[in-house]
Order: sequence, then C-alpha cells, then structure tokens
Amino acid sequence: MQLTTKQVDAINHAAGNLQLIACAGSGKTEVVAQHITKLLVPIADGGMGLKPANVVAFTFTEKAAAELKQRVLDRCRERLPELVGMAEMYIGTIHGFCLDLLRSEVPKYLKYDILNEVQQVLFVNRNSAKSGLTATTTLQGAKLKRYVDARLYIEAMSILRESEVDWPTLTGTSILDGYNAYTALLSDRNEFDYSAILQCAAQALEQDAGLRARLAERVKVVIVDEYQDVN
Repeated sequence: MQLTTKQVDAINHAAGNLQLIACAGSGKTEVVAQHITKLLVPIADGGMGLKPANVVAFTFTEKAAAELKQRVLDRCRERLPELVGMAEMYIGTIHGFCLDLLRSEVPKYLKYDILNEVQQVLFVNRNSAKSGLTATTTLQGAKLKRYVDARLYIEAMSILRESEVDWPTLTGTSILDGYNAYTALLSDRNEFDYSAILQCAAQALEQDAGLRARLAERVKVVIVDEYQDVN
C-alpha cells in the first residue's frame, strides 16, 4: 500500500508513547505491523534491535489478533528472513495475556477453568444463594431474582472489578456482600470469569515484586489496538 507521511512517521517512531487514531480501512493494521517489524530490525540497520519476546500487542478481538499476527509474520519474512523467536511475541487479547501470565507464574491457577458468558450466567443462577445473587437488592430495596436478574448482577460484578471504586462507601451494602460471596465462590470452584482473569493478574503483579521485575525485564513495548464505536 502507498503510505502517507504520517503513516511513515508512525512506523519509524522509536521514542516515547504513540497514539494512532484511524478509521476502518485506513491501513492501521498495516502500519502497526510495519511498526512492530521496525522494532525488531537490528539497531545497525536503523531499527530498535528488540527481540520478539520484548513486544506485546493487545487487540480487541481474537479475529483482529489473527489478522495482525499474520501481517506481522508476513512483514518480518520480507524484511527479517533470518529472525527467530517469533513464537515468543504475544499478539492477542489482554484477557489471553493475563491468563497466560497467571498460568505460567502462579501455580494454583493452572487448574482453573474459564467460564464463557453463557456458562457464567448458568453458574450464577445455579448457585444463586452462594453467588450472592438472591441476597442482593436494588436501590429500591427489591431483591434480585434468579434467572431474571442474573445478567444485571454479573454486569455489576464486572463494574466493581474493573472500575475505581470507593470501597468504604459500600460498607454494609448488599452489593458488596454479593461481590465478596461471588468472588469467594469462583475461587472455591476454581473458576475464572473474564473480569476475574484481569483482577487476579493485577493482584498477582501488585503482590509479587519478582513477577513485576521479570515482566519489566522482558516486555519493552506494549501496543494496544482498541476499537471504539463512534456511532
């Protein structure tokens, strides 16, 4: 493809953070693929001299990951045919990265299974009391109902995990009790939902200085391909 001046600048960017804003079909994937390739080019040849293991690229979906991964492989074959270690580069979702991190660094998580969205709803409904569902109330004081409110409850659990929460203000509320019950149930059953994967990875990094050091030593560049619906 014919590259614009700004696209060339993005590909060759070497210092500090870089934000690319582009619409669908504008060539963003190609630019990111060429940028990653440039990171792997030896310093003597004008690149950054990084190893594949030093680069992590997060995508919004597995489909986007597959496309970017193939594009990177194609560009590396063209420019760096002797390059080895491409299997050590991570290109995928942040959930996949966190899951790999937990299973490779925290032994207890090797036996955990992952609940997809359908399984998570079934899990909450089948364990409606232990998961905290039927003990949680709305702001109007009405108790949540099995089957009817399971998805709403799951969404609330995700928000509590993934947002900055002023936890003291929730003291004594049913939603906090439900959160604690649901989190404990997942742990007892050796289960992950998608939010739990991120939460446990964040906790592992916060609590283990050695893990943080190993990750910082390996990962030098993080690329995030984020989709936003502007409609």
